[in-house]
Amino acid sequence: MFCDCDGNDVGDIIFLTASQINHGKEWIIKDKDLSIGIAVLNMKAGKKALDGCDHKTAYSYLRFAMFLLPEDHWESNYDLSLRLNFLMASATNSCCQYDEAEQILRKGLSNARCLDDQLPSYLLMSQIFQAQGKVNDVYDTCSSILIQLGESIPESSTLKTSSGMIQETLNMYKEVGDKWLEGEKTDDKTLNTTLQFYRAIALASFFGKSRSHVVYFTCKAVQLSLQRGLCECTPLTLMQFTTSATTDENAVLCYRIAKNALCLQERFGVAAQIPELYNNFYGMIAWRFESFQEGVIRLRQGFEAGLSFGQIDMSLHC
Repeated sequence: MFCDCDGNDVGDIIFLTASQINHGKEWIIKDKDLSIGIAVLNMKAGKKALDGCDHKTAYSYLRFAMFLLPEDHWESNYDLSLRLNFLMASATNSCCQYDEAEQILRKGLSNARCLDDQLPSYLLMSQIFQAQGKVNDVYDTCSSILIQLGESIPESSTLKTSSGMIQETLNMYKEVGDKWLEGEKTDDKTLNTTLQFYRAIALASFFGKSRSHVVYFTCKAVQLSLQRGLCECTPLTLMQFTTSATTDENAVLCYRIAKNALCLQERFGVAAQIPELYNNFYGMIAWRFESFQEGVIRLRQGFEAGLSFGQIDMSLHC
């Protein structure tokens, strides 16, 4: 059974195979090479369960995979250890075991060899902090990473400055909007990561700083995507911008931008973005232009999607 799964996509059979093999753990741990192979099998099973939003099952497989790794696994199996550490933290976080997830991430961060390898863990760490209401920790974590990525963090921001940034961003959008929206999704991973940290720090600023800080970060994120292209995080970036930038004077344009964000999400096929997009659009933007009943239906869909993806906090917002 193990040979059949090795390097092949066998669908849900991987769960049965891994579960059967795991019963022989006393024999597995006696063979180092076999232990690594079975650890990889369990990691794949855990990843598949995680993708299917079965977080407890994912946690079980991933925990067993970590158990099988040798004591020196960070030196002898670095890439496997890095990936498994992040998946384990993700599953633990989705099960709302925040303290354990943070401990797992800190162990991974201490063993990671470069900033690129640390970025996913820092981003997940900020999400864990946010879920616990530790907005200052979110802000400090994201600002530190953004600076290392070459971005700037203002010491202060005023309403006058934020108003100017909103208009500047809207002008940039009007200049390149249609052509930009028709472009292909870029493979620029640094852009996608940077936008995610901008989103996280903007949300933390909403609770711990000022509206002008929120506007600054959401504008910077949209401008960055306008300059460097579309990526998977662009729909969320556009939607977050409209929730902070909409006024009576620019409501029509911001509504159009928000609708385009929904279209991009559908085009990219990233279903996990639905809870946040629906919460922001139907809860904060669409009420000016669409029926109340439609908003209620969509928010219910966002709530259900959030539960299925383990986004408990976003479900509650919906």
